[in-house]
Amino acid sequence: MAQIKWPPVIARAAEIVESYSIPVTLRQIFYKLLMEGLIPNSDYAYKKLSAETADRRRAGEFPPLFDRGRGVLQPTSWESPKDGVQALAAQYRVDRTAGQPVALWLGVEKNALAGLIQAWFDEIGVPVLPLGGYSSESLDRQVKARTEAEGRPAVLVLSGDFDASGMDISRSFVEMTSCWEKVHRIGLDEELIDRYGLPVLRGKATDSRAAGFIAAHPEIHVRHSFGADEKGRLYPVQVELDAVDPEELRGLYQRVIDRYWDAAAFRAALASEKRHRTVLRRLAADL
Repeated sequence: MAQIKWPPVIARAAEIVESYSIPVTLRQIFYKLLMEGLIPNSDYAYKKLSAETADRRRAGEFPPLFDRGRGVLQPTSWESPKDGVQALAAQYRVDRTAGQPVALWLGVEKNALAGLIQAWFDEIGVPVLPLGGYSSESLDRQVKARTEAEGRPAVLVLSGDFDASGMDISRSFVEMTSCWEKVHRIGLDEELIDRYGLPVLRGKATDSRAAGFIAAHPEIHVRHSFGADEKGRLYPVQVELDAVDPEELRGLYQRVIDRYWDAAAFRAALASEKRHRTVLRRLAADL
Protein backbone atom coordinates (compact mmCIF):
# COMPACT_ATOMS: atom_id res chain seq x y z
CA MET A 1 0.00 0.00 0.00
CA ALA A 2 1.22 3.50 -0.86
CA GLN A 3 1.99 5.99 1.86
CA ILE A 4 -1.17 6.83 3.79
CA LYS A 5 -2.56 10.35 3.41
CA TRP A 6 -4.08 10.72 6.85
CA PRO A 7 -6.27 13.86 6.44
CA PRO A 8 -8.68 12.19 3.97
CA VAL A 9 -8.58 8.94 6.00
CA ILE A 10 -9.56 10.80 9.16
CA ALA A 11 -12.26 12.68 7.27
CA ARG A 12 -13.68 9.37 6.07
CA ALA A 13 -13.43 7.94 9.61
CA ALA A 14 -15.51 10.85 10.92
CA GLU A 15 -18.11 10.23 8.20
CA ILE A 16 -18.34 6.58 9.25
CA VAL A 17 -18.83 7.44 12.93
CA GLU A 18 -21.51 10.02 12.12
CA SER A 19 -23.34 7.56 9.87
CA TYR A 20 -24.33 5.47 12.91
CA SER A 21 -27.10 6.21 15.35
CA ILE A 22 -25.47 3.87 17.89
CA PRO A 23 -22.10 4.08 19.69
CA VAL A 24 -19.10 2.58 17.90
CA THR A 25 -15.51 1.83 18.91
CA LEU A 26 -12.20 2.83 17.37
CA ARG A 27 -11.51 -0.81 16.52
CA GLN A 28 -14.74 -1.04 14.55
CA ILE A 29 -13.86 2.11 12.59
CA PHE A 30 -10.39 0.69 11.92
CA TYR A 31 -11.92 -2.38 10.27
CA LYS A 32 -14.31 -0.28 8.21
CA LEU A 33 -11.35 1.70 6.83
CA LEU A 34 -9.41 -1.52 6.28
CA MET A 35 -12.27 -3.04 4.29
CA GLU A 36 -12.47 0.11 2.17
CA GLY A 37 -8.78 -0.26 1.34
CA LEU A 38 -7.80 3.04 2.98
CA ILE A 39 -5.37 1.64 5.55
CA PRO A 40 -3.39 -1.60 5.96
CA ASN A 41 -3.92 -4.15 8.71
CA SER A 42 -0.97 -3.22 10.92
CA ASP A 43 -0.30 -2.11 14.48
CA TYR A 44 1.20 1.09 13.11
CA ALA A 45 -1.98 1.99 11.20
CA TYR A 46 -4.19 1.28 14.22
CA LYS A 47 -2.02 3.29 16.62
CA LYS A 48 -1.76 6.16 14.14
CA LEU A 49 -5.53 6.17 13.65
CA SER A 50 -5.95 6.23 17.43
CA ALA A 51 -3.54 9.14 17.85
CA GLU A 52 -4.96 11.16 14.95
CA THR A 53 -8.58 10.78 16.05
CA ALA A 54 -7.68 11.50 19.69
CA ASP A 55 -5.97 14.77 18.72
CA ARG A 56 -8.99 15.85 16.72
CA ARG A 57 -11.45 14.81 19.43
CA ARG A 58 -9.57 16.98 21.92
CA ALA A 59 -9.89 19.87 19.48
CA GLY A 60 -13.59 19.18 18.94
CA GLU A 61 -12.98 18.23 15.30
CA PHE A 62 -13.95 14.53 15.46
CA PRO A 63 -17.13 12.85 16.78
CA PRO A 64 -16.99 10.91 20.08
CA LEU A 65 -16.11 7.21 20.11
CA PHE A 66 -17.25 4.63 22.61
CA ASP A 67 -14.61 3.92 25.27
CA ARG A 68 -15.47 2.57 28.71
CA GLY A 69 -11.90 1.78 29.60
CA ARG A 70 -11.21 5.09 31.33
CA GLY A 71 -13.07 7.59 33.44
CA VAL A 72 -13.07 9.56 36.67
CA LEU A 73 -13.65 7.47 39.80
CA GLN A 74 -15.31 9.32 42.66
CA PRO A 75 -18.05 8.49 45.18
CA THR A 76 -21.44 9.99 44.38
CA SER A 77 -22.62 12.72 46.75
CA TRP A 78 -25.58 15.07 47.14
CA GLU A 79 -26.10 18.47 48.73
CA SER A 80 -29.22 17.44 50.63
CA PRO A 81 -31.56 14.50 51.30
CA LYS A 82 -34.01 16.03 48.83
CA ASP A 83 -31.35 16.06 46.10
CA GLY A 84 -30.52 12.45 46.92
CA VAL A 85 -34.12 11.26 46.63
CA GLN A 86 -34.60 13.24 43.41
CA ALA A 87 -31.49 11.60 41.97
CA LEU A 88 -32.80 8.18 43.01
CA ALA A 89 -36.15 8.93 41.37
CA ALA A 90 -34.40 9.86 38.12
CA GLN A 91 -32.33 6.66 37.94
CA TYR A 92 -34.66 4.21 39.66
CA ARG A 93 -35.31 0.99 37.74
CA VAL A 94 -37.17 -2.20 38.40
CA ASP A 95 -36.03 -5.52 36.98
CA ARG A 96 -37.17 -4.92 33.41
CA THR A 97 -36.84 -8.62 32.59
CA ALA A 98 -39.53 -9.49 35.17
CA GLY A 99 -42.24 -11.69 33.67
CA GLN A 100 -40.15 -12.74 30.69
CA PRO A 101 -40.51 -16.44 29.81
CA VAL A 102 -36.74 -16.96 29.67
CA ALA A 103 -33.69 -15.37 31.26
CA LEU A 104 -31.72 -13.85 28.40
CA TRP A 105 -27.97 -13.34 28.74
CA LEU A 106 -25.80 -11.54 26.18
CA GLY A 107 -22.22 -12.85 26.08
CA VAL A 108 -19.20 -11.57 24.20
CA GLU A 109 -15.62 -12.76 24.14
CA LYS A 110 -14.05 -9.29 24.16
CA ASN A 111 -14.26 -6.93 27.12
CA ALA A 112 -14.01 -3.93 24.80
CA LEU A 113 -17.27 -4.87 23.08
CA ALA A 114 -19.15 -5.78 26.28
CA GLY A 115 -19.69 -2.16 27.25
CA LEU A 116 -20.87 -1.40 23.75
CA ILE A 117 -23.41 -4.23 23.83
CA GLN A 118 -24.57 -3.09 27.25
CA ALA A 119 -25.11 0.42 25.87
CA TRP A 120 -27.09 -0.94 22.92
CA PHE A 121 -29.44 -3.02 25.09
CA ASP A 122 -29.46 -1.06 28.33
CA GLU A 123 -33.16 -0.25 27.93
CA ILE A 124 -34.32 -3.85 28.32
CA GLY A 125 -32.06 -4.59 31.30
CA VAL A 126 -30.66 -7.98 30.29
CA PRO A 127 -27.29 -9.01 31.79
CA VAL A 128 -24.15 -8.80 29.64
CA LEU A 129 -21.29 -11.26 30.10
CA PRO A 130 -17.80 -10.00 29.15
CA LEU A 131 -15.72 -13.18 29.02
CA GLY A 132 -12.42 -11.40 28.30
CA GLY A 133 -10.85 -14.68 27.27
CA TYR A 134 -11.30 -17.97 29.09
CA SER A 135 -13.79 -17.73 31.91
CA SER A 136 -12.92 -18.07 35.59
CA GLU A 137 -14.31 -20.44 38.17
CA SER A 138 -15.77 -17.52 40.12
CA LEU A 139 -17.65 -16.16 37.09
CA ASP A 140 -18.91 -19.63 36.14
CA ARG A 141 -20.19 -20.16 39.68
CA GLN A 142 -21.87 -16.74 39.79
CA VAL A 143 -23.65 -17.30 36.48
CA LYS A 144 -24.84 -20.78 37.46
CA ALA A 145 -26.14 -19.51 40.81
CA ARG A 146 -28.08 -16.68 39.17
CA THR A 147 -29.65 -18.85 36.49
CA GLU A 148 -30.72 -21.42 39.09
CA ALA A 149 -32.15 -18.75 41.39
CA GLU A 150 -34.28 -17.22 38.63
CA GLY A 151 -36.20 -20.44 38.12
CA ARG A 152 -36.78 -20.02 34.40
CA PRO A 153 -34.93 -21.33 31.33
CA ALA A 154 -31.69 -19.48 30.64
CA VAL A 155 -30.79 -18.55 27.05
CA LEU A 156 -27.31 -17.36 26.08
CA VAL A 157 -26.67 -15.20 23.00
CA LEU A 158 -22.91 -15.34 22.43
CA SER A 159 -20.42 -13.77 20.03
CA GLY A 160 -16.67 -13.92 19.57
CA ASP A 161 -13.78 -13.98 17.13
CA PHE A 162 -13.49 -16.67 14.48
CA ASP A 163 -10.10 -18.06 15.41
CA ALA A 164 -8.61 -21.00 17.23
CA SER A 165 -8.92 -19.48 20.70
CA GLY A 166 -12.13 -17.50 20.15
CA MET A 167 -14.16 -20.55 19.15
CA ASP A 168 -12.74 -22.57 22.02
CA ILE A 169 -13.45 -19.82 24.55
CA SER A 170 -17.15 -20.01 23.65
CA ARG A 171 -17.16 -23.80 23.87
CA SER A 172 -15.37 -23.80 27.21
CA PHE A 173 -17.68 -21.26 28.85
CA VAL A 174 -20.82 -23.09 27.77
CA GLU A 175 -19.45 -26.40 29.03
CA MET A 176 -18.17 -25.02 32.32
CA THR A 177 -21.44 -23.27 33.19
CA SER A 178 -23.74 -26.00 31.81
CA CYS A 179 -26.86 -24.07 32.77
CA TRP A 180 -28.28 -23.06 29.41
CA GLU A 181 -31.57 -24.18 27.91
CA LYS A 182 -30.35 -22.83 24.57
CA VAL A 183 -27.16 -21.22 23.25
CA HIS A 184 -27.10 -19.03 20.15
CA ARG A 185 -23.60 -18.25 18.88
CA ILE A 186 -24.32 -15.36 16.52
CA GLY A 187 -20.78 -14.57 15.48
CA LEU A 188 -18.54 -15.38 13.96
CA ASP A 189 -18.80 -18.31 11.57
CA GLU A 190 -17.93 -19.01 7.94
CA GLU A 191 -21.37 -18.05 6.66
CA LEU A 192 -21.24 -14.61 8.27
CA ILE A 193 -17.66 -14.05 7.14
CA ASP A 194 -18.65 -14.71 3.53
CA ARG A 195 -21.91 -12.76 3.79
CA TYR A 196 -20.23 -9.59 5.02
CA GLY A 197 -16.96 -10.03 3.11
CA LEU A 198 -14.92 -9.67 6.29
CA PRO A 199 -11.10 -9.49 6.16
CA VAL A 200 -9.54 -12.89 6.80
CA LEU A 201 -6.19 -12.48 8.57
CA ARG A 202 -3.33 -14.80 9.44
CA GLY A 203 -3.58 -16.28 12.91
CA LYS A 204 -0.87 -17.74 15.12
CA ALA A 205 0.66 -21.05 14.06
CA THR A 206 1.95 -21.40 17.62
CA ASP A 207 -1.59 -21.48 19.06
CA SER A 208 -1.99 -24.92 20.65
CA ARG A 209 -5.52 -25.09 19.25
CA ALA A 210 -4.56 -24.15 15.68
CA ALA A 211 -4.40 -27.69 14.28
CA GLY A 212 -7.81 -28.63 15.66
CA PHE A 213 -9.32 -25.37 14.41
CA ILE A 214 -7.96 -25.94 10.91
CA ALA A 215 -9.29 -29.50 10.90
CA ALA A 216 -12.73 -28.29 12.03
CA HIS A 217 -12.91 -25.60 9.33
CA PRO A 218 -11.02 -26.95 6.31
CA GLU A 219 -12.83 -25.04 3.56
CA ILE A 220 -12.01 -21.54 4.74
CA HIS A 221 -8.41 -22.56 5.36
CA VAL A 222 -8.14 -23.83 1.79
CA ARG A 223 -9.63 -20.63 0.37
CA HIS A 224 -7.44 -18.42 2.58
CA SER A 225 -4.21 -20.35 2.98
CA PHE A 226 -1.35 -18.55 4.73
CA GLY A 227 1.10 -21.42 4.45
CA ALA A 228 3.26 -22.63 7.30
CA ASP A 229 5.94 -21.28 9.60
CA GLU A 230 9.59 -22.40 9.66
CA LYS A 231 8.65 -25.45 11.74
CA GLY A 232 5.96 -26.54 9.29
CA ARG A 233 3.05 -25.49 11.47
CA LEU A 234 0.12 -24.24 9.39
CA TYR A 235 -1.16 -20.74 10.01
CA PRO A 236 -4.83 -20.71 10.95
CA VAL A 237 -7.17 -17.99 9.70
CA GLN A 238 -8.42 -15.28 12.02
CA VAL A 239 -11.42 -12.96 11.69
CA GLU A 240 -12.14 -10.46 14.46
CA LEU A 241 -15.64 -9.71 15.68
CA ASP A 242 -14.79 -5.99 15.54
CA ALA A 243 -14.80 -6.27 11.74
CA VAL A 244 -18.57 -6.82 11.70
CA ASP A 245 -20.47 -3.61 10.96
CA PRO A 246 -21.78 -2.28 14.32
CA GLU A 247 -25.36 -2.05 13.06
CA GLU A 248 -25.12 -5.62 11.77
CA LEU A 249 -23.72 -6.90 15.07
CA ARG A 250 -26.46 -5.15 17.00
CA GLY A 251 -29.00 -6.64 14.61
CA LEU A 252 -27.63 -10.15 15.11
CA TYR A 253 -28.26 -9.85 18.83
CA GLN A 254 -31.62 -8.14 18.35
CA ARG A 255 -33.00 -10.85 16.08
CA VAL A 256 -32.36 -13.54 18.68
CA ILE A 257 -33.72 -11.36 21.50
CA ASP A 258 -36.92 -10.81 19.51
CA ARG A 259 -37.50 -14.57 19.36
CA TYR A 260 -37.88 -14.74 23.13
CA TRP A 261 -38.93 -11.25 24.24
CA ASP A 262 -42.44 -10.76 25.67
CA ALA A 263 -43.41 -7.17 24.83
CA ALA A 264 -46.44 -7.21 27.14
CA ALA A 265 -44.32 -8.25 30.15
CA PHE A 266 -41.85 -5.49 29.31
CA ARG A 267 -44.61 -2.87 29.18
CA ALA A 268 -45.87 -4.08 32.55
CA ALA A 269 -42.39 -3.72 34.06
CA LEU A 270 -42.06 -0.18 32.71
CA ALA A 271 -45.48 0.74 34.10
CA SER A 272 -44.46 -0.54 37.52
CA GLU A 273 -41.23 1.42 37.31
CA LYS A 274 -43.14 4.59 36.46
CA ARG A 275 -45.40 4.19 39.50
CA HIS A 276 -42.41 3.68 41.80
CA ARG A 277 -40.71 6.80 40.44
CA THR A 278 -43.85 8.81 41.13
CA VAL A 279 -43.71 7.69 44.77
CA LEU A 280 -40.06 8.74 45.02
CA ARG A 281 -40.78 12.16 43.51
CA ARG A 282 -43.54 12.72 46.05
CA LEU A 283 -41.15 11.79 48.85
CA ALA A 284 -38.63 14.29 47.49
CA ALA A 285 -41.27 17.01 47.30
CA ASP A 286 -42.09 16.51 50.98
CA LEU A 287 -38.48 16.97 52.12
